[in-house]
Amino acid sequence: MLLVFLGLALILAFVFNKLPSWVSYLMLIGFLTFSVWLSAFGSFERSGVPLLLAAMALGLLIPATQNGKQNEKIAPSRNKKAKAKPTMKVKGEALPSLNSMDVPGYDVLEKVGSGGMASVYRAKRQSDGQIVALKIPMEQYVADAKFIRRFHREAEVAQRLDHENIVRTYEHGSVGIKHYMAMEYVDGRSLEGYIESGELNIPLGIEVMKAVVKALQHIHSVGIIHRDIKPANIMIINGGLTSKEPPVLRSDAVKLMDFGIAGGKVLSRLTMTGARVGTPVYMSPEQARGLKIDHRSDVYSLGLVFYEMLTGQTAFKGGYEAIVHQQIFQTPPPPRQLNLAISKQLDNLIMQMISKDPSDRPKLSDVLTSLEESVAEEPVGSDLPSRIVITVSSRQGVLRILDTEGSLHSSMGNIGLGEDAFSAAPLSVAVDSKGNYFAAVFEYRVGQENHQMIHKLDPSGKLSMSFGAYGMGSGEFLYPIALAVSPKDWVYILDSETNFVQCFDNQGKFLFNFGGRGEGKGTFNDPRTIKVDAQGNVYVLDYGNHQVQRFSAEGNYQTRWAFKLSANQPGMRVLDGFTLDDQGNLYISDASGGKVRKISPESKVELSYSIEPLQGEAMDTLLDLGVDDKGYLYASRRGGHLIRKYDLSGRLVDTLETYAPVVQMIVDAKQGSSAFQLSSLASD
Repeated sequence: MLLVFLGLALILAFVFNKLPSWVSYLMLIGFLTFSVWLSAFGSFERSGVPLLLAAMALGLLIPATQNGKQNEKIAPSRNKKAKAKPTMKVKGEALPSLNSMDVPGYDVLEKVGSGGMASVYRAKRQSDGQIVALKIPMEQYVADAKFIRRFHREAEVAQRLDHENIVRTYEHGSVGIKHYMAMEYVDGRSLEGYIESGELNIPLGIEVMKAVVKALQHIHSVGIIHRDIKPANIMIINGGLTSKEPPVLRSDAVKLMDFGIAGGKVLSRLTMTGARVGTPVYMSPEQARGLKIDHRSDVYSLGLVFYEMLTGQTAFKGGYEAIVHQQIFQTPPPPRQLNLAISKQLDNLIMQMISKDPSDRPKLSDVLTSLEESVAEEPVGSDLPSRIVITVSSRQGVLRILDTEGSLHSSMGNIGLGEDAFSAAPLSVAVDSKGNYFAAVFEYRVGQENHQMIHKLDPSGKLSMSFGAYGMGSGEFLYPIALAVSPKDWVYILDSETNFVQCFDNQGKFLFNFGGRGEGKGTFNDPRTIKVDAQGNVYVLDYGNHQVQRFSAEGNYQTRWAFKLSANQPGMRVLDGFTLDDQGNLYISDASGGKVRKISPESKVELSYSIEPLQGEAMDTLLDLGVDDKGYLYASRRGGHLIRKYDLSGRLVDTLETYAPVVQMIVDAKQGSSAFQLSSLASD
């Protein structure tokens, strides 16, 4: 019995190739020898079964140790290369073979594109020879029933649309496991390509927008939401732009395409509940949050596309999650901040289209009306009755003029090496009676001590002259931190290192200086900023001495203002900003109390403006103040990007976004006809 079991074990070992060949041979020889010995010296009954099992093992041993030919229908031989499937070459790329048997009724010509889930081929329809585009899902998605339903639903949605600015879909179907969609072939380039190459100007961008708006109006009219408006899904056909100057866009040149995630009131999303569908850079806030959306979501996405067309950059940047967060919580800079050639009307239109609240977005009919009435460029002048002048930390447009609503009116000066460029953002700026700008730009280079730091620019921003070299002599500066211009166009410049104020005429000729280091009454400890009133009197914020001092136009000390902490507490309140209006009122920022006090010419505190800290705002920097021609007060914390606006009652009525860190802010208000005589507001 033991021999029977051993024989069976040997056979199984051969069958499954579990033993090395040399071990198998030794076992077989030993087993045969033992069986022959039993046959010679024992009974046949004891040796017959082992001999039979040994013979069976010997028969199995030969095929187990040879390389038999494998059935190629099951698997190719490891020592033989698999037969290559036929391929066709398209633009230097090896493509899987597609012929008339793959998609009945079409001859595939070449592959023209590939997305994340499908490829597009140019093909000829056999019935009439028309060139079409065949959209075919990639093989890895064919087994996904949900994806295939969505693919055919796209075709069904698109077949319902008939508009010259929408890519037509002819038919869709399947052959076995191969699914296809036959569409109008668009020989052209995507809007994405035009934006990247910078070929679109503002007038052409407006015309493209008109066409897309009309396409969307048609889509929405049949109850469909596109959900994926982006430059890559907007095509411009070759020849659609004429060669005339300026070029003209044909009415049918723009084609909106790709309805892969389109949906409507009666169509399910075919996605998980709450899933985010679309391209994050262009998706609406409600879409980014996975909420229910309607046609207003397409308006938002189209606004972001228009934003990119006119500025050359997307409104939001970063990774997927970062962009989703921005879409929900952040507002991008108005496009006019990035391109001054954009008209205010277009700027306002785009910002309305990308409003976070869908109810604030305009209807497509209103968008089309605004586009048809818009003016691509408008003259930039200085006709504002009051304007906010700011210098910002930015490489472009470091000197910006805003209206009293915070809209960009004009900008000038870039950081660079050009003739009219600044080497750094101006520390301070002032305007003379003729609209010229004086800007203080600190720069010291070893070996270039004669470099001038005070620049005069004409109203258009062109540099007209420079003065004020590095040094401690008359007309020289160590660190010119602030400047102001008097009614007779004298220029006063405060040097925070020497604590002196130097006075120049309008052509940069040094006249005199005053001040110096000290404890007050004509001297300073850490002076921060300077102002001049309508009578030519000069005011200096003496930060280290907690006071504001006033001097005559010739630099003679007159008086000062300061506030005690309290009747029972010694010391003075910290003052971090001040300004004047054309009625002789003085506004002083009390940093210790978190408010701005309005002081009348009779030295009475008439009003207090509360300065509540804003989120992320540093409260230990200077607060720039200014008053417009209507009496509204503006306050901007240096280093921040917001300007508070207060009405005549002291109520905060608006917060204006500057979209770049503010270095300094002034309000340039045209004075009224009523003159006043500024008297001493306080006495020692």
